[in-house]
Amino acid sequence: MKDLKYGMNTHVIAVLAPVDLGSATIRTTHVKVSNALSATFLIHFGVITNDTMNITVEESTSAATTGAEAIGFSYRLTGDTASDTYGAVTTSDSDGTSFVHSAINNIDMLLHVDLAGMSDDANYLCVKIVAGSNPSLIAATAFLETRYGQYDPVSTT
Repeated sequence: MKDLKYGMNTHVIAVLAPVDLGSATIRTTHVKVSNALSATFLIHFGVITNDTMNITVEESTSAATTGAEAIGFSYRLTGDTASDTYGAVTTSDSDGTSFVHSAINNIDMLLHVDLAGMSDDANYLCVKIVAGSNPSLIAATAFLETRYGQYDPVSTT
């Protein structure tokens, strides 16, 4: 994984600290993608006891939810803990994707956004997670492939 070595060509950003989501709606930190070639979010799901959970991606012109628009994305689920299997790559439209808790309990989601598909004036992305009625342990990290590799990456805020 040469592009991830020391974060030289891939900017790694913690966008959601581990949290018990409960029955809330939460968004990751917005990341600025104007200097990125690609954007992938790694969503870590711990013990999930919600009935359902909906995940969408929002684009915006600033690091705020004002004027944010949901956009399509693709994702892939990993196998459960101690497994090295992956599910199929699945495309989701702007309505996002919903899961029942048994489908995402103790797994990870690799969520990729095609930056070429973003609106011309949108520079920021965030992931919006809407939980059902029970605890949901979640964390997220963004991986931005940078245009120009460098020791100190360009700010994404």
